[in-house]
Amino acid sequence: MIEPTEKLASILEKNNSRMTVFWDILHYYRLLELEKSFAELEQERYLIEEQILNLANRGHDVQLHLHPHWLDAEYKNGKWNFDYKRFKLHNLSDENNSNDINSIVGCVTASKRLMENLIKEVNPEYKVNVFRAGGYLIEPFVKIKDALVINEIKIDSSVCLNSFNSHGDFSFNFRSYPNKIKYNFELTPKDLVTTGSFLEVPITTVRIPALTNILFKVFRRIKYPYLENERIGVGTNEFHKSNGISYFKKIYKYFKPRINQLTTDSNFKERLDYIINKVPNFSTMIIHPKLLNQHTLKTLEKYVSTDKFRFISIQDFLTVVKKQE
Repeated sequence: MIEPTEKLASILEKNNSRMTVFWDILHYYRLLELEKSFAELEQERYLIEEQILNLANRGHDVQLHLHPHWLDAEYKNGKWNFDYKRFKLHNLSDENNSNDINSIVGCVTASKRLMENLIKEVNPEYKVNVFRAGGYLIEPFVKIKDALVINEIKIDSSVCLNSFNSHGDFSFNFRSYPNKIKYNFELTPKDLVTTGSFLEVPITTVRIPALTNILFKVFRRIKYPYLENERIGVGTNEFHKSNGISYFKKIYKYFKPRINQLTTDSNFKERLDYIINKVPNFSTMIIHPKLLNQHTLKTLEKYVSTDKFRFISIQDFLTVVKKQE
């Protein structure tokens, strides 16, 4: 993650772009717990600290991203072993104990404190006030609302417009959520509430028609057959493999419209061009550094160096939009 994140930051800065970095802070927390037993984890923790402080010092905004399954992660023989029973924040204890990281409120509180204590070394005014749920699992929002309120986190960016996932514990369904670049809500981001105390900044998506989707799939197979082999990061964006999908269902998926995130993840220039031309100004893009490859980095660099677009952090976005309103 260190190398692709640095390459991404260096590219964005070519036109003074800034990003919001959603830090998977519980990975860092687990490193702190185990580093005395594993020298390599202490080195990893140091490199992460160094990069986070460097990014914050360069003007990038670092905000809260939670994958609670890190609390149960075990490190053996140089590899992490995961139990996904607590992948979702909601699966932690409901106990109202801010000092227990195994509770919802304690996890949010400890994570916020850990981030602020570190980043205030380079930015004394720094505050954690934006949240993105791991796996986009923000619902039912009402179950985690109080934990966010107590920690003065009133901005969310977990909703991935028009998309859904039906894989058991990793399920979500955003197909009927407000199609806006930002909106207020109260008990659930599914319902726009003008006077709501929370603000949603959803991830932008584009509906690609079935025929266009087929053409893109064929185009990729011909022009970019080894795209995934060029990754510079390590990891995957999937925790559930759909091995049970029949051959006919796989074929059927080719003939359906596709909801595509505004992202470089598993993408290529021609399809990304298509998506960018469809989205409105101030759209929210999502990039997982672990999924970046040489092709997507070159594509991003061309966009940025020619000012095709410019990135701003969520904090700067809200400032700009407020001035325009």
